[in-house]
Amino acid sequence: MGFTDDVRQALLKRIGPGKRYPNNKRMADELGVDPSQLNRFLKRERGLNSDSLGHILDRVGVTLTFCDEPADATREVCFRPPDTGRAGAGGLEPRADDYLAVPLAAPSVAASSGLIPEESVEGWVLVWRHQESIRFRSNLVAVEVGPGEQPMAPTLHPGDLVLVDRDDRDPSPAGKIMLVREPGEDGAARIRRVSTRRLDDDVELIYYSDDSREHPPATFRLGRDFGGDISGAIGGNVVWAWSDMTRK
Repeated sequence: MGFTDDVRQALLKRIGPGKRYPNNKRMADELGVDPSQLNRFLKRERGLNSDSLGHILDRVGVTLTFCDEPADATREVCFRPPDTGRAGAGGLEPRADDYLAVPLAAPSVAASSGLIPEESVEGWVLVWRHQESIRFRSNLVAVEVGPGEQPMAPTLHPGDLVLVDRDDRDPSPAGKIMLVREPGEDGAARIRRVSTRRLDDDVELIYYSDDSREHPPATFRLGRDFGGDISGAIGGNVVWAWSDMTRK
């Protein structure tokens, strides 16, 4: 099958009782497309123009990867119930396409560009993909706040897990919590808030913590210290966190 047929079959597999969309009308409503247009596409009666097809793919969370580009870090999930006979009558099984398996990696690995090597994956975190802050994101990585990382307290503590969107490296607006890197091949990767300041011939990056008295901000220059490459300075935006509430 070609790309269009693959999309059609993928949509059809997600329609029906117990699936992501109970019927064609619900799918059309949630995807923001005309129901008759979607029905004609699913029945092979009429194709979709590139704008309509792209809109549908965006809404269902599909990303396009070219063969010469690194793939997203996340993986699809397949559930295999151990014993369906033990489930209560009428119990619903989790739907695999509602979840993403996100790799857990060291901050220095997570902050790098490109695909995360399999040997660097320390584990996997199961994420519900419809969470508002996660929806439509796919290039995610989980990072554990290191044992010596006290500067982000009380927001984050050592041992907390954060979810980083590696496709979102824009430091604006000021104050976003991000995975940042210090200059140099051996520059440390840390979780910090970020703000910027425009200079005459450069951009100043300010990494600061929530405990500024004990841990003063660090400042760098985007052009001077990172060659003008924002991906060398910022590994991604923190969009979610799992925290031990007994320490709050």
